[in-house]
Amino acid sequence: MSEVKKILITDIAEFDSVDVVEILVKVGDEISLDQPLVTIESEKAMMDYPSPHAGIVEEVIVQDGSKIVEGDTLITLKVASQNAEQDTQPIVEDLPDPHPSSDHIPSSSAKSQQVSTNSPANQVSTLESNVNIASDSIAYTSPANKKFSRELGVNLENVQGTGRNQRIIKEDIQQHVREQLQGGQIRDSKRIKPLDFSKYGGTSVKGLTKIQKVTADNMLNAWQSIPHVTHFDQADVTQLERHRKQLVNELAAKQIKLTPLVFVAKALVATLKKFPQFNCSLDTASEALIYKDYFHIGIAVDTKYGLFVPVLRDVDKKSIEQLAIELVEMSELAKQRKLTPKHMGGASMTISSLGNLGGQSFTPIINPPEVAILGLSKMIVKEKIVELKVEQHKYLPLSLSYDHRVVNGADAAKFCTYLISVLEDIWKLIL
Repeated sequence: MSEVKKILITDIAEFDSVDVVEILVKVGDEISLDQPLVTIESEKAMMDYPSPHAGIVEEVIVQDGSKIVEGDTLITLKVASQNAEQDTQPIVEDLPDPHPSSDHIPSSSAKSQQVSTNSPANQVSTLESNVNIASDSIAYTSPANKKFSRELGVNLENVQGTGRNQRIIKEDIQQHVREQLQGGQIRDSKRIKPLDFSKYGGTSVKGLTKIQKVTADNMLNAWQSIPHVTHFDQADVTQLERHRKQLVNELAAKQIKLTPLVFVAKALVATLKKFPQFNCSLDTASEALIYKDYFHIGIAVDTKYGLFVPVLRDVDKKSIEQLAIELVEMSELAKQRKLTPKHMGGASMTISSLGNLGGQSFTPIINPPEVAILGLSKMIVKEKIVELKVEQHKYLPLSLSYDHRVVNGADAAKFCTYLISVLEDIWKLIL
């Protein structure tokens, strides 16, 4: 005896939808428990979705390039009766339609889904009110997107949803804001004439990944909505580098890679404790600052799939060795597109390091809702006179971008000065 089960996607965290990048099985395949079925891509990560059962693929429901939401069926699987214990996944027939059309939403439900234009929290911004956009949207979206729209001063009734059954997704709100910033001139991507350089010579076209598209949108929105100021400085890390190299030799037997980034993360936490106004987020909806009692540090990792920012959690509670191991693990997960939503989000502050790539300074863009980001450039060697002797010292260039609505210039200078003092005194780091 066998039973055909519908395998649903049951956990996509806070995302409204995810993209199906690749289907990893076909009809007739015999698959094992936890074998990857499809590769999905969200705004923050790319990962393989595993099968909760072993069996034979009866039918593949999803298609390459399609968008799916929580509760959608991926495949149907023929499962042997002895393995067909009570399915812990929800059955499609027992679920309400996750994408009801406007004709099928009960009046009370429809009322709760709509955004009242009379509510002060949802009033159209001054910029938006100058443009009259016809729309038949019923403001069908998630609570997270409603909050996001309120923070931007966007009336959801003026936003055209592109999700299934006209559901409004985050990209729709971002696109709407861009249109308003362009003076209300609606830009339909299908009408924009594509670039053509073929008349000048050979060319090739490579489409952007979901991560690259979202990163570009987030960077643009962050730059346009946050008043960035960047403070530049440098720390003498000569002693730190000597200490690090000693530890590198000690940890070599354990095959642990120890980079300067680990020490900077530790020093950054010590500085955040001294200056809590950097360990907060500005909630524009409630017009309040949310201070964080934890110390999680985001690390920007560049991969061939795009830029990811996994988070090292509770940095203050972990040793240098523990953080070194975790940093390598997170970087590898990012490069292998195996990061999940639990690895992302909730950072106190982000570090963007150019490592040994070069450059002496740059302006890193803040990763909202954080209020600052620390950029690291390639170490430089300069001569320094110490006790009448000329010595060569190593300096680490620092670029601190901060949200000027929350942090003023004096605070930023004090922050960097203290951070430098920690980096230059290894005993402060150890203690």
